Amino acid sequence: MRRRSIVLLLVCCLLPTGLAAQSLGVIKPGGKEPTLSIGGLLQVQTEVGDRGDSRWANDNDRVYLRRARLNAIGKFLEEFDFKLEMDFAGTLANTTGLRGQLTDGYVNWNRRPDANIRIGQFKTPFGYEQLYADPRLFTLERSLVNDRLTVSRQLGMQVNGDLFEKKLSYAVGAFNGNGVNNNFNDDDRFLLAGRLSGVLWQGKLGGQSGSWSLGGNVYSSEDTNIPEPAEFGFDSNIFSGDRLGTGVDTQLQAGRFDFWAEVLRTKWEPTSRRPSASFESEGWYAQGSYYVVKDRVQVVLKAETFDPRTKVDNDATDIGTAGVNWYLKGHDLKLQANYQRVRIENQDDQDKVLARIQVIF
Repeated sequence: MRRRSIVLLLVCCLLPTGLAAQSLGVIKPGGKEPTLSIGGLLQVQTEVGDRGDSRWANDNDRVYLRRARLNAIGKFLEEFDFKLEMDFAGTLANTTGLRGQLTDGYVNWNRRPDANIRIGQFKTPFGYEQLYADPRLFTLERSLVNDRLTVSRQLGMQVNGDLFEKKLSYAVGAFNGNGVNNNFNDDDRFLLAGRLSGVLWQGKLGGQSGSWSLGGNVYSSEDTNIPEPAEFGFDSNIFSGDRLGTGVDTQLQAGRFDFWAEVLRTKWEPTSRRPSASFESEGWYAQGSYYVVKDRVQVVLKAETFDPRTKVDNDATDIGTAGVNWYLKGHDLKLQANYQRVRIENQDDQDKVLARIQVIF
């Protein structure tokens, strides 16, 4: 039986493609969409050295899957498109079993480029670095302030579009506001978020093509039961009350050089009045990158800070990152390495090295 299977496989390989497909059958989508693409992302990562910032559980050296995703993206002639994506890893925390969970699952009406309507689970329009695609980031991890003060993926609906020949972009949406993969709302109010960004200049700089962009975003939410990291000081790490997030960002690109900077701030008003009746969290990052070998080898320098309670002394985290990216085949196949120096007040400095191989298929 095994010999017959091998012979059949060899025959199919030697047949013309069309004939082989007719003989064995063709895989077709269940619906009637004219385009359907199946793809994925694999990021295998290692880390050595000290613990680093508060996102890591301990200082144990390890090898792990940072992200392992499968996705399906399709379009219908009726001017709808959709995306469905699962992640089978996707966390820096220690886990005892890898489990699949939804990252994106939405339907988008795309008839008007100036007014797309999207509904489902996807990234909220708040924070430039947060919105930037995971596999295209120049550093292995986003800034700590971005992870702590943005609201990431949520279930909700959004209107977004491009205006003036894509010189101006906007997005506004209403979301449940209680995190990813929760199909309920913790109260009867929505998190409201909006972003506006535009290209202020486009032309030549130092003989190189370049552009300068500026963006701003805001969100507002009234919450009843939202888990938050321990550094904010909420009772049992649960927030209930009002919060208001704001941010501004800018990007400069000139030839092989890219520069990003972003400032984020959140005002908290806990119902319990603990750790105080009202306080603010804030932080920023600035990042520069340059291709020392065009489209192949890129070096990155990044400085960032995060202060969870601005009126409390000695609780800020400062991080400096130096990195190199080797693009073997663009972002589809690349190697990355980062060295981080983490400084937390009244603690010893932390030194951490991260390395990753990424494959997009």
